[in-house]
Amino acid sequence: MNFINRPNGKFTNEEKVKMFHTMGGVASVIALVLVILIESGLEGERREMADMGLTAMIVMLAVSLIGSMYFKK
Repeated sequence: MNFINRPNGKFTNEEKVKMFHTMGGVASVIALVLVILIESGLEGERREMADMGLTAMIVMLAVSLIGSMYFKK
């Protein structure tokens, strides 16, 4: 089962940039929620998990920035 319905099975550069922008938007919203949880103290005993999640979202933001810059012309 193909993920893409194209004869050559490849994404265009514009589609790749759009996917990286979407990934960055989702990661930024999740990072914002994690920051609010950490700063308000609502994470409780799961502080380490919230910190790891925030670190992962920062990495995702960096990857999405690099990816979108790489595929832009």
